[in-house]
Amino acid sequence: MDIRLSGRLFLDAGFFMNNPEEVHSGTHLPEIRLGGKIKIGSHWCSKIDIGFSNGKVSLKDAYLEYGKNENYFRAGYMLGFYSIDQSTSTNDLVFNTPANVAETFYPGRHTGISFTRSVMNYYLSFGVFPGDKLNYAETTKPGYNLSGRGVWRPVNDGYDLVHIGTGMTFRKADLDKETGKRSLRLKSKGVTELTVPAFLEIEFEDSRYQTQNNIEYLQYRGKWMVQSELMSTYIRMESAQDNFTGYGGYLQGGFLLKGNRYGYDETDALPVMPVEKGSLLLLARVNYTHLNNKRNHWYGGTQKDLSAGLNYYFNQYISTRLNYNLILTDRHAALGKQSIHIVQARIQIRF
Repeated sequence: MDIRLSGRLFLDAGFFMNNPEEVHSGTHLPEIRLGGKIKIGSHWCSKIDIGFSNGKVSLKDAYLEYGKNENYFRAGYMLGFYSIDQSTSTNDLVFNTPANVAETFYPGRHTGISFTRSVMNYYLSFGVFPGDKLNYAETTKPGYNLSGRGVWRPVNDGYDLVHIGTGMTFRKADLDKETGKRSLRLKSKGVTELTVPAFLEIEFEDSRYQTQNNIEYLQYRGKWMVQSELMSTYIRMESAQDNFTGYGGYLQGGFLLKGNRYGYDETDALPVMPVEKGSLLLLARVNYTHLNNKRNHWYGGTQKDLSAGLNYYFNQYISTRLNYNLILTDRHAALGKQSIHIVQARIQIRF
């Protein structure tokens, strides 16, 4: 039996310019976690992660895994892998947050089971997750969630990588027995983990189901990195004339000013932090999120944002991030039409 404890602590500071009254500069601890992983024999392991951010205790991951011959079965509370930026650990994100479109369409963790097969040149994953929560009141009838993701890796030699994939989710939200309705919400805070209100937010009080689709691309070539995703979500309402479609995408690239090798988790088909200590990574990202449906009179707003970043990885335990962000929202966004500049810094400790 092999027992390994783990944890992470993030300290963020940010300065806003041209910001509305509701958004202010400050500091925040967006991530405090403790956890562990127990390996039993050659094939079994269990992982538990507990978060302590924002004065609340919350379960992040709690699952049992059986892996053999490049096939992996998981059961417990976890993500159903759907996209790169939605599934990448916060430890390994190159910016302080995922791209806004990924954050807005984030499906969250659920209790269920999943199967993954991952070999050198391809990856397949499927998950079935009853309900949206860990615990339910008597007035709630759980729905269910399905997820699937496939990746082809025509180049995968440990240094250079070409990763092309697609994902899908299907969600039937929990039913409130008292109102007879299934509610869904799309919400995000721009590109920051600081304590600010939602930049985009829209709620659907009488939905039937939600689907999401994505196309993803990741490439490493020497010191260069490119990552991109296109995403869409469709919400089928009880009244057909009220159906909703949202969409967006992002493109980001990086160059290692110091260091020569990016990291990659082949089992879960996800990027991880650069391999070499002392790596210095320069980054840029452009994102677009669209939540307006004029035809069916849904107006959740749009967000365009440009980001630049500089990350220094002292070693596998300590790193720093410096982000500059320009956020542009339209008049339908939660904070109205805005043009906000942010400079953010993060100290990240993991063990």
